[in-house]
Amino acid sequence: MILIARVVLAVVFAVAAVGKLADRPGTRGALVDFGVPESLADPGALVLPFAELTVSAFCLVGPVAVWGAMGALVLLAFFSTGIAVSLASGRRPDCHCFGQLHSAPAGPGTLARNAVFIVLAGLVLWRG
Repeated sequence: MILIARVVLAVVFAVAAVGKLADRPGTRGALVDFGVPESLADPGALVLPFAELTVSAFCLVGPVAVWGAMGALVLLAFFSTGIAVSLASGRRPDCHCFGQLHSAPAGPGTLARNAVFIVLAGLVLWRG
């Protein structure tokens, strides 16, 4: 079960990273739409996918899988907070969650999906 959770997290974060790297302008725009200052959006559009790739790689390597799960929890907490704040203020920006591969307005379903990934990351963190 833990191995499956690790692989799912690795695949999700790798696909998200590749999609964002393939569409850096879209990633930058999504960051701005979620409230990231313009001055941080350009570096963020590069740092975010590399953080996701790091999480993905760590989830696949047994000795550091717990670190990958921690990274996944941190990223998912940031993503979920940004989505929740946007929804609470009546905005539904394009999540750009999977970059060029799939992008849709953020909504309750996006938060529910993130909750599933948070549970998976929590299981990996808990069970190592």
